[in-house]
Order: sequence, then C-alpha cells, then structure tokens
Amino acid sequence: MSWHGQSVAGSGGLVLGVVQKLDDRHHIIPEYKIKKTQHESEFRRFSQAILQARLSLQNEMIMLKEHPHAHELLPILESHHLMLSDPELEVGTKRFIEQDCINTEWALKRCLARFEQAFEHMDDVYLKSRKADISQVGQRIFQCLGTSPQATNQAQSIMLAVDFSPTDVVSMWRDGVAGFVASQGGKDSHTMIVARGVGLTGLVGTHDLFDQAEDGDILLLNAEDNTWRLNPTADECLAYELKQQQLDEKRNELKAYASQPSQSKDGYHLPLLANIEFVEEVDIALQYGVDGIGLFRTEFLFMQSDTLPCEEEQAAYYQQIVQGMGDKPITFRLLDVGADKLAHVQAMFGDYDGENPALGLRGVRMLLRNPGILKTQLRAILSCAKTSDISILVPMVVSVNEMIAVRKQLQEAKLELGIQQDIALGCMIEVPAAALIAEDLAKVSDFFSIGSNDLVQYGLAVDRSDEHVGYLYDVNHTAIKRLIQMAVDAAIKRDIPITVCGELAANTSWTQTFLNMQISGLSMTARHVLAVRKQLRAL
Repeated sequence: MSWHGQSVAGSGGLVLGVVQKLDDRHHIIPEYKIKKTQHESEFRRFSQAILQARLSLQNEMIMLKEHPHAHELLPILESHHLMLSDPELEVGTKRFIEQDCINTEWALKRCLARFEQAFEHMDDVYLKSRKADISQVGQRIFQCLGTSPQATNQAQSIMLAVDFSPTDVVSMWRDGVAGFVASQGGKDSHTMIVARGVGLTGLVGTHDLFDQAEDGDILLLNAEDNTWRLNPTADECLAYELKQQQLDEKRNELKAYASQPSQSKDGYHLPLLANIEFVEEVDIALQYGVDGIGLFRTEFLFMQSDTLPCEEEQAAYYQQIVQGMGDKPITFRLLDVGADKLAHVQAMFGDYDGENPALGLRGVRMLLRNPGILKTQLRAILSCAKTSDISILVPMVVSVNEMIAVRKQLQEAKLELGIQQDIALGCMIEVPAAALIAEDLAKVSDFFSIGSNDLVQYGLAVDRSDEHVGYLYDVNHTAIKRLIQMAVDAAIKRDIPITVCGELAANTSWTQTFLNMQISGLSMTARHVLAVRKQLRAL
C-alpha cells in the first residue's frame, strides 16, 4: 500500500531508494538478499559472532570482579550474558536468514526488534526498562560480525533516523547515500544547510514516516516540494521520472550562467560567493562559477576531532582551501561553536555548563575566554596570507570591545609570524545588538557580513531548527529589513564593504532589494549561485 506525507523542509532534489532505518547511534547495518546456497555460511558467521560476544563478555566480568563498584556493574553484564545465551536469539535470527533469504546483520536487526517489542509491551516497569539492554547486546554481536562479505549498495539507500548532525550528513554524502529523512529538524537548521551545500537530498520534520516505514521499503523523496511517498505505485514512479527529467533540464539551463559575470543588467557588479565547511566543497563551488568564498566555517575540523587541532593541523587544512580556490578571495570565519557542539572537547569550556548554548558561551565569547585557542587559529589562518587574498570574520559580536580585543590578538599574531600586509578583520552582524550599534562597530571593523540565518533567529526569537515554530521564521518581517538597513547605512557611511551571508542571500525575491541597498556581495550555498546569477542579470 502506498503512503504519502509532508515534511517541514527539504534540501532539494528527487530520489527513489530503499529504506534503511538507523539506530540511536546511527550505525549503518548492511542489508541485502542472499541465495539459498549462502544460508549455511551465514549461519556459521552468526554462531561464531555469538560465541565471540560471550567470550568477550566473560572476560570483562572476570576483570570487573576486582573493581570497587563490581556489585553494581556485574549484574548488568550477567543479564547481558543471559540474553546472549537465550536460544531464541540464535534460532530467531537464523529463521529470518532462511525464510527471507537475507544476510545475518539484517536478520539480527529484525530479531532484536521483535525482542524490543516484547519488552515494550510488558506491564512490569522494571522489565520494560531493560529494553535498552537488548540494543547493547545487539551492538556486541554486530561488532563481532565484523566486515560483511557483501557491501550494501549505499547509492540506493535512504537513511531514516530521528535526527542527523551536520557530521552525519557529510559522512552519508561521502559514502554515496541516496538521501536521508529525519523526523526532527527545521528548514534552516545547520544540518539542512550542510545538506544543501553538498547536494544531498533530504527531508526533515516527517513525524509519521518513521513508524510506517520498514527496512527494504521503497521510498520516493521529493525535496523540491517537501513530500514523500512510501512504496509508490507504478504510476507514481512514472510521474517521478518525468519530474526528474524536468529538474535535469532546469539544471542544464542554469549551467550556462556558470561562466557569466555576476552583474546586473545595468552593469552593477555584485560578487556571488559560496559558504563552505569542508575541503570537498571547493570543487563543487568552482563548478558553479563562484566569485570566491564568502564564509568558510572552520568548525568542521574541530567537530570531527577528539582533541583540539594544533596550529599545524589547522594551517594544513586551510591551505587546502586556499590552493583549491586559486586567486579567488576567501573569508575565514573564526570558530563559532558552543558547548553543545563540542561536548567531547571539554578543555575548551572548562567547567562551563550553560543551559542555553544558543545564547551562551559561543563564537567570540568562547574565543576571548580561551585566548590560546584564538591565537592558534589566527596564526594558522595567517599562514595562508602570503599566497592568497584572505580575510577574517568574527562571529557573535555584540560590543566594540570584542572587535578591539580580537584585533589586538591578530596584530600580535602578525608580529610573531613577521607578516606585514594588512589582513581585513570583519564583524558579523547576526545579533540585533550588533545592528543597533553598527555605526560604532564600523569604526573598528574593515568590513561587515550580515549573518542572515542567526539575525532572523535572534531577531524574531525563533529557533530555526525547531519545526514547531518554523512558521514564525519570516525573513520578510519588517524588523529584519530594518536591522539589515541599519547595518548597510553604517557601512556606507564608513565606506566599508558589507555582504549578506546565509539563506537570505540565495532568496531571489531579495536580489533587487540588495541591489537597491548597494550590498557589496552575496554569500550562499554554492548550488544556489546560478539561480541568483540568472536573476541578477535580468535586473
């Protein structure tokens, strides 16, 4: 039976693929059909994995007997050992292998789901709470199964989970996953911004799909109109193919604008720049004919490391961006990350435990509290200054003193490295307070960059990742236009450049407004550049 529904937001594109539901840890479990002649080999794989998991658990129990808290820990491991010894676990898994002709991992996943359902329906509260143990026991067996002899075809997989992080999106894109669906999330969340950046088709805010879909179901994602169809009919698949052809034609038409200058009909030059987050995006940006990098988010390097990257690691990473972009200008935004994003690097925050990371220790606040991290990053960025046109952007500014403090650190870093040339230091206008004191900030800044995503979020007090209040996230709100105009007036008065960065920059209904305001540049997800350039050249 075909099911359909609506999502809160999408990252663009049309995809037809096979559902693969992920657990809370987002482990990807290979799922594929096998031949009857492979049953015995899969049985052996599973029996060996069960035996290995039991032995490993027994060794842990022996070691824990000397532990001071053994009386608390041992009962948990003993219950896990009982589950591993339950004959129904082995019999049930092998039954799925034989009846459905599926690989061991997929069969085990189905068997564990049956166990979890049984625990979920128990009346006893304590027994119901032991449901989590089943997942932990399952993870032990999956680890012992090791590498599957046949890889999953990720190009046909659509991953389903409650939520995905930006890092998850990058990993899926690198693995060639067809698309993803998250039951939580908002239109302008960081996850969706990254997904649009790499061109990975996805939907967020699909509350009813996760319960209806099962592994192996066919799923049609239309992220162009934020809809989905589960197990579509033949007619619906045909309609999908026609829409895909139309979308391809539209993309091919836009390709002609990749080599055209970014200027209006009357000759006003408005550079169209890219927002990127990791090295692989450089090639994507160049394919779309961007005029430079208007915002390089430096957080990703920190988020994928268990320790703080040193100056040499950062410098090497930034050099890859510089080499890829050639002589095109690049703006590096200083680390803008809160305690919610880097919980695994507690050294950055000490004993800080803020309740609201969005309004807490992030951006320039965190950097000034940790001057060593700031100085290291400044030195790493400055290492690129001799070979490229670079500038530095300061995030989350709310006072003149913050810009003065960062500039002092920048000057010290330049002296230490013997760099003579001027390096532009810009202020990000993304907090209403910054727009309100823009005239003062313009006196201590070399340029402005309006961070439209956060400016709308903070200006309207709306969490952009929360689907429940997404309808209030209105870029056309009068207050937002006034805040932007205040920043523009201050920049023009002081004769410093001002760019608009974020989703608003890619909104073609605003292009004429930006021309009228005499904006210096627009920085957006690279895949939006051609559509904006087409619009720009007609105005």
